[in-house]
Order: sequence, then C-alpha cells, then structure tokens
Amino acid sequence: MFRSVVVAAAIALPLGLAGCRQDMHDQPKVVPLRSSAFFEDGRSARAQVAGTVARGQEHTADYFMTGMSGGKEGEALPFPATLQVLQRGQERFNIYCAPCHSRVGNGQGRIVERGYYRAADFQSERLRQAPLGHFFNVITRGFGAMPDYHAELTPADRWAVVAYIRALQLSQNAKAADAAPGAKIASLAQMTKEQGLPAGFAESDWTGATTPAFPGTSVYATAPRAAAAASAAAAASATQQPTGLGSPAASQSEPDAANQSSTAGDPAAGKQLYLDNCAVCHQTGRQGLPPIFPSLIGIVDKVGATKIRQTVMTGVPTGKPPMPSFASKFSSADFDNLIAFLKTKP
Repeated sequence: MFRSVVVAAAIALPLGLAGCRQDMHDQPKVVPLRSSAFFEDGRSARAQVAGTVARGQEHTADYFMTGMSGGKEGEALPFPATLQVLQRGQERFNIYCAPCHSRVGNGQGRIVERGYYRAADFQSERLRQAPLGHFFNVITRGFGAMPDYHAELTPADRWAVVAYIRALQLSQNAKAADAAPGAKIASLAQMTKEQGLPAGFAESDWTGATTPAFPGTSVYATAPRAAAAASAAAAASATQQPTGLGSPAASQSEPDAANQSSTAGDPAAGKQLYLDNCAVCHQTGRQGLPPIFPSLIGIVDKVGATKIRQTVMTGVPTGKPPMPSFASKFSSADFDNLIAFLKTKP
C-alpha cells in the first residue's frame, strides 16, 4: 500500500507542477497610462486618429453635421459643388444608393426588382422640392425601410451624395435652355443610335430615362460599366451567330456534355454583364449571400450551361425574393458571354 501511494504521488507531482504555470496570470498586456517598452515613444496608449471625436461631443449644432438651420432642413451645401465633389458623390451613390434607387435615382434598382420595398424616386415632385438638408438627414438617420448610412459615409461623403442627387434631379428634368450656348442636345434614344448600342437600351433600367439629356457632362452620362457591357454585347451580336435557346423541355433533355460546351462567349464581356446585372445580389466574387442568394462559384459544372440559360431567361418568380427574367435585356450573345464568364474561376 505504501509503495502504491509513493508511485501515485510521484506521478501526480509533475502533473500538479505543470498546472502551476503563470502564463495566464502574467499576460504581456499594457495597462492604460503606464509606460511600455513595446512602443518607441515608451507610452502604452496610442495617439488618437486624426479627427477623432468623443461620443456626445460632436458638433451637433453645426450645419455640416446636421443639415439643420434654425430648426429646419437647410437648402445649402456646406461647401462648393465642384466637379470633384460630384464625382465623389457619384462614386458613393453608385455603391450605397444605386442598388435600391438605381443609377438615375428612379427607385427601380436591382434590389427593388427582387422584391424589396420600393425605393424613393428622386424625380417625384415631393423630392424635387425637398431641401438638401432633407437628403442629408435621411442618409444619416434612415427613413422607413431604408437604413441609416452614417457609419458607411462620412459627413463630407453624405454631402457629396446629396450634391449628386440634386445633379441627377436637374439632369433628368433638364430643358434646352439649361444647356450652355452651343452645346449639343440629344435624347438618350438618339445617343443610343449614334453610339451603336442595342435597340431599346435607352428604355432599360441601365439608364432609367428617355428624357432629353446633354451628353457632354458627367451627370448626364450613362453608367460606364453598363455602356461598356452594352457595347461589348452589340459587338458580339454582330460577329457571332445566335445560338438556339430551344424550348425548356428540349433544353432539359440535352446531355450534360452539351450543357458544358454549348457556348463560346467572351468572358470579359460576360463579366461586365455580371457586374451590371447579377453582382448586386450574388456579389462581385460570385459567393452570393446564402441562403437568400446562392453562390454561383462553379455553377456551370454543377447544373450545366443550358440550365443557367433557362433560369436567366425565365427568372425565378417563386423565389424569396424573386429573380426577374432577363430575356428582354440579354441577347443570345449576352447569354453566351455570361456563361463563359461563369465558367472562369473567381
């Protein structure tokens, strides 16, 4: 018995000593306001980022921060609306606002097409008459189903977006008298024809308007990526023979090998189509947002080209949210180009 106790103690002692390490007690941490040898200046606390404001101490009475003047929404911009400001506002608008409001602010963005709440139309009489401070406050605090964007957009960027929204309103309601002397005036339909874009391009929600526009300025120009995609699609249509889409029943009866090799499109043109029409839901990296929006990575290998073509043509009206049909927007060459892009690796 004594020998057993000694053996047990000899085994337990090293195990017990192993549990007495002080690593969890002596952490290599720094205590606020104490010195530290880790940083060159000997301080443990780091200098605050430029522009840091303590909570509750922001300039809440400043027009730049609130858009309010005398208790009412103001009508002025806190800085000049230069071309640089409008370009910054356009960039931020296309990132954060266009998915719902569309590139031209008519409230018919891709997210709305897929069943989300109807977004505000900036061309409505109410919003055309709304002061600039109203838009700033809505971006800052949100409104109805729209969330706030004060964390995503700095006050300066919010004002830049406000300036761009006003430019959109002016552009979509411009008159010949508003143009500079000698400026060329043309409707979007006329511009479409002159630039060799597909028929009906001006009526699609890539541009969202058919009212007269002045093509020499940035606020009237159509979205660059959409125009590039349409130009590529038009070129592809002129050089490629249309591929027969066939009936849904015939498509489903095709062998898998044919599904994988039935297209020979241009992946670069397909990428532009994807970015302009699909990325807003399925993401730029094609990873989707499961389970709402499925991943499209390797989708051609999984379901075949024919199934993809059929789905994009007919849409998924029973989806939650529903996927619209692109049959009226894509040519046969567009489908080939899109599928060719989906075959590539992210």
